[in-house]
Amino acid sequence: MRTKKQKTNDINYGKKHEHIVKPVLEELFGTLNMNDTFNNFDFSGHNCYVEHKKRNIPFGQYDSLIFDKVKYDKYLQLKNNSKKNLQFFIVWSCSDGIYAWEFNENSDEFYIRNKYDVDRGCWDNTKKTICVLNKYISPLHDFERVVIKK
Repeated sequence: MRTKKQKTNDINYGKKHEHIVKPVLEELFGTLNMNDTFNNFDFSGHNCYVEHKKRNIPFGQYDSLIFDKVKYDKYLQLKNNSKKNLQFFIVWSCSDGIYAWEFNENSDEFYIRNKYDVDRGCWDNTKKTICVLNKYISPLHDFERVVIKK
């Protein structure tokens, strides 16, 4: 199991990269607010939410890029409870570029699997991961076509 220090280091690593990517994201999404550490989305802006993940792999190394299903569940909750036209995005900073996917309910674009616990070397059937297939993920610079301009 991860120690408290390892968890703190992971949080600090993520926050560091959120600060690095924020100016790049704001070019596309407009002004973004950084949410607190335990929010399901790292950033929120005018009618949009953005989650950021730093991955030390090149895009395409695996069949998909992943994020925790609890974030997808929160997307469904926020979308269904809002009268606004909200947009939700996941952005991955990989070793060879920045990539994004807009949340949607098209199950052809992703699959769900049990989360792999690296620390214990096993699958955890109580936690789920969304695996977005690479062919539905776009380089961030190609993404303006789907973002509603503010």
